[in-house]
Amino acid sequence: MVSKITEITIFESPDGGRTVYARKPGEETRHLRTNNESHDKERAEYERWMNIFNARRNNSALNDVCSQAEVLYELSKDSE
Repeated sequence: MVSKITEITIFESPDGGRTVYARKPGEETRHLRTNNESHDKERAEYERWMNIFNARRNNSALNDVCSQAEVLYELSKDSE
């Protein structure tokens, strides 16, 4: 019989180890774990773009520019 339960951390990676998240069993919230400097920079850039995307809701000029960027992105995908 086990008299003591050791705390367990679950590590998950959606991309084969490049990005690693940790969480406790039963929790939905996970925390980013990384020691990779280039990944940290990429993550910071991603967060900056997410802030821009979210800010467009309250800024019509920013919304227009984001819409144009989305069109350009879709057009560039088609040409690849």
